[in-house]
Amino acid sequence: MTGELARRARFMLVSDLDWTMVDHGDFNHAALRAFNRLWVSAYAPDSLLVFSTGRSPPLFHELAAEVPLLAPDILVCSVGTEILINGLPDEEWEAHLNEGWDRARAAACAAELPELTLQQESEQRPHKISYKLRVNDPDRVLAALRASLADAGVQTNVIYSGGEDLDILPSRASKGKALSFLLKQLDAGPGRPEAGVMVCGDSGNDVELFAVPGVHGCMVANAHAELRQWCAANGHDKIFAATRDGPGGILEALTNFSFLNPSPPDTVPRRQALVAQQEWAEEWVNGSVPRGAALVEKRMQAFAEKFEYVGASGTVQSRAQLAEWLTDKGHGCTAAGVASALAAAPPAVAEAAKAAAKAGAEPGAHSRMGGWLDRYSERQLTHGLWLARWMELWQPFAAGKATAGARNARWCSAVLRHQQDGSYNFEYMHESSVPRELARA
Repeated sequence: MTGELARRARFMLVSDLDWTMVDHGDFNHAALRAFNRLWVSAYAPDSLLVFSTGRSPPLFHELAAEVPLLAPDILVCSVGTEILINGLPDEEWEAHLNEGWDRARAAACAAELPELTLQQESEQRPHKISYKLRVNDPDRVLAALRASLADAGVQTNVIYSGGEDLDILPSRASKGKALSFLLKQLDAGPGRPEAGVMVCGDSGNDVELFAVPGVHGCMVANAHAELRQWCAANGHDKIFAATRDGPGGILEALTNFSFLNPSPPDTVPRRQALVAQQEWAEEWVNGSVPRGAALVEKRMQAFAEKFEYVGASGTVQSRAQLAEWLTDKGHGCTAAGVASALAAAPPAVAEAAKAAAKAGAEPGAHSRMGGWLDRYSERQLTHGLWLARWMELWQPFAAGKATAGARNARWCSAVLRHQQDGSYNFEYMHESSVPRELARA
């Protein structure tokens, strides 16, 4: 056993993506970025984040390029038929699904029903055949399809969700069965998460996640009828009906079930400090907080007197120079326009603002520059001194605009010195704006 399944996790969160972890109605993904901040700072050190989606791997990566998703520890795609750990498919799971599966015969049965329309080619996978079913009486078509498959002797699992998506899978496959497989892998290794497992969903293909024995469930407020009906019939005290849509509901459920570690690892305060700095920077460049030199100086107290910001080009910015830029030009620079954002702005903000103009996402009432951190790691250099490394991402979000091309991602590193009073000084030894795909991870 290797990868994320080899380490002992205190907690596991398993979430669907579309309309659950990702609220497509929230144009700047404020709730998702709030989840990101909480997860990176408080949960990531001792927990597993699993995305379980109906999307194929290509469509998952398309979504991840457009919205601020964290990199999951484990990715389950194609309605549970593909498990990827460290980007590689789990061969044992593939072999398990092959038994009794006859894809050609299943497709032939479905072809007899004119109401079924094949989805795009990327969604046709080795262990999944996907259709659109848009009729007033879907139960009639589902019954006919299941009867045809049974008569043909094909062992399948037919899943209908979202009022239009129909997937034919091997009988051994579903989101729930994939989760059960992962939990058995943990049973054979480091053991199940001691604090529990929470699943999150909004539609029919999430039902089997909720049916896995022992899990906690979060049904987001915008859930479809299929999931609502199942939870109403099978509800118990481990299923939480959120009052907020998507990621906002997930945050509610985490609080409701009290999954935060009461004895957090030593790394948490450093993570929280960095996340808080990034959150303040986002509010400042968007002009969402009051302007004032005193506020900048208060924030700069977290930086050492000899702090230096070293850019990828080799330019060096002192503590005083950074404070000067924040005071004179930084406040509201992205809301004021690209030209202002480019005026001596930190590279990531400037490049994202420049790309936003090209993408047609100029500042306005329905746009915002968003930032988030991911893939944090650290090591202790000596007593009270830590080297931290993380990915920093900035992207302009605008209602009705696709802004993936305007995203700026870079690797950052900082030396954090722990002070006796419990605060932190930040000494940036290097900060790179090399594109993520060219940087050594």
